[in-house]
Amino acid sequence: MPVSRIYILLLSGLLCNSCIEPFEPVLKETQEVMVISGMISDRPGRHTISVSRSSSYKDPVFQPVEFCVVTVTDQEGNMIHYTDEGEGIYSADIPDSYLEVGDAASLHVIAPDMREYRSSYDTILPCPDIDKVYFEITESETSDPEIILPGIQFYLDMSGDASDSRNILWQVDETWEYWAALIGNKRMWADRRVEDYRSNVIFKCWKDNPLDQFYIATTRNLASNELKRLALNFVSNETDRLSITYRLLVKQQSLSYSAYDYFLQMNEQAVESGGLYGTQPASVRGNVYSVNDPEEVVLGFFHATQVQEQQIFVQNNNYFEFNIHHISCVYEPLYVISTWPRIEYPVYIYSEGPFKPSWTALPECFNCLLQGGDTIRPVNWESW
Repeated sequence: MPVSRIYILLLSGLLCNSCIEPFEPVLKETQEVMVISGMISDRPGRHTISVSRSSSYKDPVFQPVEFCVVTVTDQEGNMIHYTDEGEGIYSADIPDSYLEVGDAASLHVIAPDMREYRSSYDTILPCPDIDKVYFEITESETSDPEIILPGIQFYLDMSGDASDSRNILWQVDETWEYWAALIGNKRMWADRRVEDYRSNVIFKCWKDNPLDQFYIATTRNLASNELKRLALNFVSNETDRLSITYRLLVKQQSLSYSAYDYFLQMNEQAVESGGLYGTQPASVRGNVYSVNDPEEVVLGFFHATQVQEQQIFVQNNNYFEFNIHHISCVYEPLYVISTWPRIEYPVYIYSEGPFKPSWTALPECFNCLLQGGDTIRPVNWESW
């Protein structure tokens, strides 16, 4: 995910005498400038770069820059070309062993107006190991002191050698399984044609959500290169995320000193301004510069990193003592569709048999796809 389109939210709790710095980027009022951000890791697969122009603080919109030529070059001169996917996103399928720990990489962008932009080389540092990711059942306060939300709080423990990076950034992605409320065995179309249909194929869905959150920390001032009980995200009972099975995937990135200091500056600017702005990086100069005009202001940062990952599954086998939100549906007589403000076809029906009543409900009660998920089971998914 491009750094230029994400938020870095506050960490809940302090660890190790304030060794955790929350990261909240905001943008002060500036003229339109180029915003170029992204990262590359030692892992093969799809990597992306984002190219855009800053917008007014009063009118925060993402302004993509398309038709650029984007490449990344390592210290040996080996070049990777990125493909323009539109909307300011450029991607490349990085081969295995293109970069390893100790290698450095630099970004090069040629804009449609033929202006050139480069980043300084950033070196991949070894990333500490993730010891474990775990959760605790707890409650979270809200802006209303009368409302307390039950849920689960995730934590992380990590430890590394003295030779590992002391500066770390975490990204978390969540995926959850959810079920439709009702089962149907027929469906009716707008022409009143009724056909047999087993709705079990659209009963179970999974939804993936890369969270717009990053967490950043350093162990520079600690005797050992380790952190305990680093607070990650909190999942409340306001949604159905905990209703069946929930997965949290934690991606831990090593940062060079320059990358860490860049993110730290953005955090400090956010604290000073007292706001949050997520469509582009804060107005802190990064390691990207204009080849044509050294005085041109360019925002964003390109960094190289080693990534460690760990995931945790949370399964609701009547485990939680709190109620979990779920779509509420009941079977109603078929004639109820005449009372709907708008009929969404197909209408799903449950019929017990000939000469017996037929039942229905709103389509989202039968079709889990209408809640934004997908019926494709994720790889290596754990179910109960």
